[in-house]
Amino acid sequence: MDRRELLKQTGAITAGAALAAGAVPALGLGVAAVAAQDAEFNVWTTYQDELRSGIIEDIGAAFGEENGVAFAHRGWTTDELGDTLPRSVDSDQGPDVSQVNNGESLAGPMARGGQIVSLADYDGEYGWSDRFAEGLLARCRYSADGTVFGEGDLWGLPAESEIVGFYYNRQIFSDNDLEVPTTFEEFETLLGALREAGVEPLVFGNLDGWQAIHLFGEIHGATANREYLDGLIYRRGEADFSDQSILDAANKVIEWSEAGYFMEGFDGVTGDDATALFTTGVGGVLMQGSWAAGAVREEMGENAGFFLMPPATDSPVLHVGGVGIPFSITANAAEADEAAAFIDALVSEEAFAAFVDAGLLPIGEIAAESIEEGTVSGDLYTAWNMALANDAVGHYLDWAAPDFYDVLTGALQELLGGQVSTEEFQAGLQEFYAASFA
Repeated sequence: MDRRELLKQTGAITAGAALAAGAVPALGLGVAAVAAQDAEFNVWTTYQDELRSGIIEDIGAAFGEENGVAFAHRGWTTDELGDTLPRSVDSDQGPDVSQVNNGESLAGPMARGGQIVSLADYDGEYGWSDRFAEGLLARCRYSADGTVFGEGDLWGLPAESEIVGFYYNRQIFSDNDLEVPTTFEEFETLLGALREAGVEPLVFGNLDGWQAIHLFGEIHGATANREYLDGLIYRRGEADFSDQSILDAANKVIEWSEAGYFMEGFDGVTGDDATALFTTGVGGVLMQGSWAAGAVREEMGENAGFFLMPPATDSPVLHVGGVGIPFSITANAAEADEAAAFIDALVSEEAFAAFVDAGLLPIGEIAAESIEEGTVSGDLYTAWNMALANDAVGHYLDWAAPDFYDVLTGALQELLGGQVSTEEFQAGLQEFYAASFA
């Protein structure tokens, strides 16, 4: 597959799109309904923040009015949704449309179990494969029987792109005569300089486990190559977790930990709370995904910037990311055609503009006229376009096998806590990976 193909159709982006500016409902269940309608159209997502909840509920309210249904949205944490959705679909109590996490995290098992619907026919109708880069859509593809990841039918379509990188506090950098690093070595020097200056170098929280996957993946992506990483995730060739790059990344994680590069108490702070701490002035650098850009921009304004992991070699870094959690049609959908039309509304020009206006990263390339230099969003969009053009968007390692998320997060917590050696860490991952499809 040609993973260098850029978005072929982005649509005109207009400043001040109205969708993102609507009233934001309370969090929690996050329900917005068109009360005058009888039929209910249910959508489940991992959106619990005000920005995304506002966008999807505005899109949903308009969709409900146009189609004569009452739109209802429920936001879950990623873990809650992954645990609840399959059981709900089996008991015929699931939603019409839901986000379904990529790969073997959830999409593969649900496709094989008949719990979600192939989007192949709707792909032909709406032309999604012609509109978006194949390197992104591959992350939403499975064979018709749900056994081969990375090729075949679309089983979901994301509204957002994602990439993990580093937000930085411009004032702290200026006060300490620091610059954005251009090499991996410079990045390590930067983290050491921040610690020497009495500033928390790298802010991240691992109480909920998933942030360590991103940290490990970013360090691993600085030396991993495309053939190996794609092979590991899509199970092509002989790639597995016995590769030297896995051990090297584990050793580097421990090296950074022992050098004091991580925020003190990171194991007792959630990922979201780490973002909130950073926006109040704690730390020089925050490791976080593109999904945090809107919140960082809102709280820090021009004092925030963004950069990607700089390269350790002459090859591009394979950054953790790809696409946001895709939207799929569940087997519970009363009207699959209606559900497909809703998914298409999530990737419309209006939706694209709403995500950009909110400082978030929609699926595909960002038009030059939407990039404002010297802002955190501008930094993010420039970095994203460059990564997309250079085929430098990697994967989330927990996509590699069913239930691997729990295994990987647990193994990383043990590694960071000094409970296992780097060799034991690698051996545990390899043992589980090898047995997953035996």
